[in-house]
Amino acid sequence: AAVQGMLGIVDDPFAVVIPPPSSLKFAADMAGETGVIGLVPNINEAGQMYIETVVEGSTADNAGVRVGDILLSIDGIPVNAATTVTGSALLFRGPVGEPAHLVIERDGEILNFAPVRVERVALEWEILDNGVGYIAQYTFTTNVPELFEEALTAVLATNPPAIIWDVRFNGGGSMTVAQDVLSHFIEEGALFEVTLKDDETRLFSATGEAMAPTVPLYVLVNEFTYSAAETVAATIQETGRGTTIGSTTFGKGTIQNTVPLKDDYLFEYTIGYWHTPNGVAYQGIGFEPAISAPDDPETAVDETLDAALAQIFSEK
Repeated sequence: AAVQGMLGIVDDPFAVVIPPPSSLKFAADMAGETGVIGLVPNINEAGQMYIETVVEGSTADNAGVRVGDILLSIDGIPVNAATTVTGSALLFRGPVGEPAHLVIERDGEILNFAPVRVERVALEWEILDNGVGYIAQYTFTTNVPELFEEALTAVLATNPPAIIWDVRFNGGGSMTVAQDVLSHFIEEGALFEVTLKDDETRLFSATGEAMAPTVPLYVLVNEFTYSAAETVAATIQETGRGTTIGSTTFGKGTIQNTVPLKDDYLFEYTIGYWHTPNGVAYQGIGFEPAISAPDDPETAVDETLDAALAQIFSEK
């Protein structure tokens, strides 16, 4: 509690102490090995942990969890004033096939739910009817480089007229993974930079292993594109390697490090800020794509994807 109090007055909104059992899931989560139930928590003005987003069609959605529900406990672990968003998000995670036992307050009523954790899909790919390759990537966890290379190899084997790289609803992750994936599309040169708190600057450059350096590329983004996903979109746009389409991204341009403390606690804190080689940063403001084409969730069509396809074939 004392540490949480100290963190409340430092100039780092992402500084957090993660207690067990949340901390014990951190490594597996970064490796993409934990199951998910489709919830995103946040803290309201009253200091309560509530459900900000319920992914449509997820096990939490099917179980009846709703946006605005107040979290009281997760797997028997109380959610209180000391519970962080990061810690609660990790508590949702766990072995695939096991339920997450949630106690929720809704309109003064106490409710119990047990959505089953399902495999977290890191990416999906397909060849669209018009031959365009489509890769949707949802995270930058450490298992992504191998999965992305496999997907890109399969897509390139069809000789597509273009590739759509969809990083909407991507929560970000490792900047090294971002470097690896970007390097499939950019042959050489600077990709992005990180300025550490002591003003030391680290440059991330292309690794020289480009698989698709010339295939027309279109990157889809939205307000749920975070962190490393914002980085790759900004790099693609600034280098002129491809076209970005969608809506302004979230605006998380900071980078965190996580270190172990005593008794299985973890400390996560900001170590720097990323920016493009031209010095453009998007912390707090988001990245604006070259073509504005927001998707309307109330319609049956995907306006952002349709805009990308229209752009592809208008340029042929």
